[in-house]
Amino acid sequence: MKRLFSIALLFVFISGSLLAQGKRPKVAVVLSGGGAKGVAHVSALKVIEEAGIPIDMVVGTSMGSLVGGLYACGYTTHQLDSIVNSQNWMDLLLDKNQKTRRSLEMQQKMEPYMVNIDFEKSPFEVIEGGLLKGNSVSYLLSELTADYLKPMSYDDLPTPFACVATDLVTNREVVMKKGILAESLRSSMSIPGAFPPVKLDSMVLVDGGLKNNYPVDVARQMGADYVIGVSVGAQSLGYDNINTTIEVLMQVLDIACANKLEENKANTDVFMHVDVKGYSAASFFDEAIDSLLVRGDKAARGKWDELVALHDKLAEYGPIEIKQRSPKNVHIDYETFTPPSTIYTRNNKASFVGIGARFDNEELASLLLGGEYELNHKNHFRVGASARLGKRIDCQAYTGISPWQKWGIELRYRFSNNETKLYNEGKHVAELNYRKHRVRLDISRSWQKIMFNFGAQFSYVHYNDLLVTDNWAALQQSTDNEKALMYYASVKFNNQDSRLLPTRGMRWLVKYNYATDNGYSFNGKGGVNIVEGYWRMAISLGKSTIINPSIEGRFIQDNNTYLNHCNFIGGIGTFGHYITQQLSFAGINYYQIAPNQLLIGGLNLRQHLSTNNYLFSQFNYGLGSSDLTGIFSQKHLFGAAIGYGYKTPVGPIDLNLNWSNVTKSVGCFLNIGYMF
Repeated sequence: MKRLFSIALLFVFISGSLLAQGKRPKVAVVLSGGGAKGVAHVSALKVIEEAGIPIDMVVGTSMGSLVGGLYACGYTTHQLDSIVNSQNWMDLLLDKNQKTRRSLEMQQKMEPYMVNIDFEKSPFEVIEGGLLKGNSVSYLLSELTADYLKPMSYDDLPTPFACVATDLVTNREVVMKKGILAESLRSSMSIPGAFPPVKLDSMVLVDGGLKNNYPVDVARQMGADYVIGVSVGAQSLGYDNINTTIEVLMQVLDIACANKLEENKANTDVFMHVDVKGYSAASFFDEAIDSLLVRGDKAARGKWDELVALHDKLAEYGPIEIKQRSPKNVHIDYETFTPPSTIYTRNNKASFVGIGARFDNEELASLLLGGEYELNHKNHFRVGASARLGKRIDCQAYTGISPWQKWGIELRYRFSNNETKLYNEGKHVAELNYRKHRVRLDISRSWQKIMFNFGAQFSYVHYNDLLVTDNWAALQQSTDNEKALMYYASVKFNNQDSRLLPTRGMRWLVKYNYATDNGYSFNGKGGVNIVEGYWRMAISLGKSTIINPSIEGRFIQDNNTYLNHCNFIGGIGTFGHYITQQLSFAGINYYQIAPNQLLIGGLNLRQHLSTNNYLFSQFNYGLGSSDLTGIFSQKHLFGAAIGYGYKTPVGPIDLNLNWSNVTKSVGCFLNIGYMF
């Protein structure tokens, strides 16, 4: 008996030793699709790592493939968290980021419009493929996976990976284990009707969730012994909650994505279901992202005991070695960087139409219509026009050509009809009613972030009515009609991440003008020298606080007598709003004439209460004088404003109260829409 007991103990000892020396089972993490809800996967991955579980492979669908693919190619969970939080998802999905990859010249033309549609042959191209073009998403995926922009096996990634797409041609599931990583990720997340499908080889690929939204079976086929799965699929909306078009579409999508779900859940060792109640696949706003990240963490920690039990099972095979991840760095030469042509259109469509609308308590309602059409793609021969309708009328037509790469020549005619009040020292000095005609020949060299211009402009100003008050004499300005020929050169730079509420980057302009009344002199003397410019910076202090310092200035030689050359100030962030030489200054609404030598410093503070709601304050300090020698002593200007704003997809709604030592009174300004 003792002998049999000893043999049994020896057998157990030998079996345990063999087990300890055996090959550790492989662990796969499977991440489901779910659109915006899929950001919860990032938090789940953090908890899985925290539990000491080795991740030997990752499999995903749709948003799960995006998170899993980036993790597989080396990004840490902290980097994934930063990537998710740093995106302006609505701008990304609506391709607003894509506009910043156009030349600065094209950005400048399209900037005033609330909505613009770019196209090659017809504006109706916008409805082809999907409501969202996905160019910005494709560019981002290509940037993040720039180390893997050549065909390869995904087994060779730092962590083996696979994702699922659906082929519309054969109606079959496509498991993507090789190829160009950005192509596969973009294919897997192409929601039909939202994003255009990806045409690859003989396949037309769309979202993999239509066939396998939670692909545990794929992980098993890849050799996974244990599977940890994270699902962000929504529960049924219920009888009372399926009413609107969006709710119907979301429910249809969830039903379509239920293929294989139950059998794959049953084949999962540790299953985590994230509570996504209240959110949909389209919940790409900041509060939703923050909440979903928290819920992903909660779902994973709810399975902590199961994760620890799995860790202990794996430890029976010997010490668990987990390779430490260092933050992934991708170095990109943007001059040569080319995303795959299957998912990204590098040459932006050169034609566009746009519409803008706005309201404020000064000019009431205004409408902007315009566009540009490229007649010849080879030399970029184009024609364009725009019309601003409202209290002020401004119409222009132009034609241009780019005979050399990034160089352009443009001829433009512009007509303005202005009826406005003119102030000086806070006093009403005149009612202006004038028509202005301008013809400009411009030569430019434009890159994505910087543009150089030089040329000449002829202008004629005809005063229909000029009703002056007793304060007019102090201006010492002529009331005669004005003719001027001006030569100019300028350099403009802009790398800010948003036109409306930038969080990083800067923009600046430096411009020199030489104004004459006959082509070479002014009033029988040398021409009037005018130097102007601005500098604005956006600095983030945490996620919700933005500071925007600025400097603006305009300096005019003192032999000027033309009103339309003078300096004017007024408004917040409105450089050139009413007239081209207007500098912004808080506390002054409409606009006021200012000294010839003018330098203004500004500071804007913006506190975001939520994604779209924010408080802001603006402070300005200005120095002005009739000549440069007295600029620090003659005139000191102070202005401030405080307000509330709400960001909408078609522009801001903001209201501010303001005061300045020029007006010496409290003013109010309400604006709805983009300034133009």
